Amino acid sequence: MSRSAAPSGAKLGAVLFACLLALTATVFALERAARSSDDVVNTVVLSPRLEGGRADVAFTLAEADSDVDVLIIDGNEGSDGGLVATLAEGAPLDAGPHAYAWDGRTDAGGRAPPGLYALEVVLGEAGRDVEPPGRIEVPSGEYPLRPGERP
Repeated sequence: MSRSAAPSGAKLGAVLFACLLALTATVFALERAARSSDDVVNTVVLSPRLEGGRADVAFTLAEADSDVDVLIIDGNEGSDGGLVATLAEGAPLDAGPHAYAWDGRTDAGGRAPPGLYALEVVLGEAGRDVEPPGRIEVPSGEYPLRPGERP
């Protein structure tokens, strides 16, 4: 191999490295743009645990939607994510912050069994179901009864 071939090989390696670096930066930028436009439900805050018969649920909508369901679903590992409680159904929600409280009850009116529960926001107009990270723990201990409710 001649001495003149070594510098051109080094130049080719440098050019390929620069191209790979530019391509990586471009893909990263495109992915961030796609994610930020996809974050329709963000700034999610869930009470980590049902305490005193209450768990708070808050989130921010990036865009208004005229048909939103805010649901509590089974969040235990391996579960089917079945519906437990409905906090809002078919609600028109503006862009911005929204807050709800869950009393630990199911839609049937009984107490949710001990375990983990998740939030699901169904955006009907946008045709999207969003399950943000985070879980609410319902402990095995008692929590307050409703008036007239038996344990």
